[in-house]
Amino acid sequence: MSVVLGTVTTVLRFPVKSMRGEHLPAGDLGPSGLDGDREWALLDDDDHWASAKADRGRWRLFDGMLDLVTSGAGAAVDVRLPDGRTVRPGTPDADAVLSAHLGRTLHFDRGDAGRRWGRHHDAAPLHLVTTATLAALHSDEDGVPAEREALDPLRLRPNLVVDTGAASTGFAEDAWVGTTLRVGGALLRATETTGRCVMTTRAQADELPRDTTVLKRIGARNGADAGIYLTVLQAGRVAVGDELVVVEPGPGIIGS
Repeated sequence: MSVVLGTVTTVLRFPVKSMRGEHLPAGDLGPSGLDGDREWALLDDDDHWASAKADRGRWRLFDGMLDLVTSGAGAAVDVRLPDGRTVRPGTPDADAVLSAHLGRTLHFDRGDAGRRWGRHHDAAPLHLVTTATLAALHSDEDGVPAEREALDPLRLRPNLVVDTGAASTGFAEDAWVGTTLRVGGALLRATETTGRCVMTTRAQADELPRDTTVLKRIGARNGADAGIYLTVLQAGRVAVGDELVVVEPGPGIIGS
């Protein structure tokens, strides 16, 4: 009998790294992750990513990255600026407009010269978070859990949100590391938990306010990890409503 871990409630794609993305009813998963996800990035002349993260390694912090809204895939990605203008990555006009908007010479890059699965992912091609984790990270007052809504998944920027049901509590997906999973037509392997950074605290235009407590909550409750990374073993389509099923249990899956 198959072990069902949960049901996909959200499919999210972020066409340009460190910008806001889009909800999809369904999407295709392949070796590079969700089709069109992190396919583009803004780079400076030293090939550092323009990012909403703190300045370290290949990242360079640019305020305003999360005010930019993206949609589409391939050569048909659109980036909408706060003033309503829309540009398309891959054109000289787009480079000029974003350079002026962010205050430094930048250029759009599609893919990553064969590195990181041909995309601009940090550590893995696919990212998943459960409703149990989002619920565990709700706000609190004076250290006492408050009766408030779960953390907005956009804080964590996953590709898939999986509803694990009311009986599942805490950081449920941590136990899935090492497990082979099927969702829709795709076969996945959970590889590691996802370490979080200051990006979880950033404002996202008028959609999410700045919240400096988010990263502290993650650190206090789960050692700075929230969500899991996965690789795609077999390409396939995933849609909202698909069940996430255990194919080969890892060490943390009990009763399978």
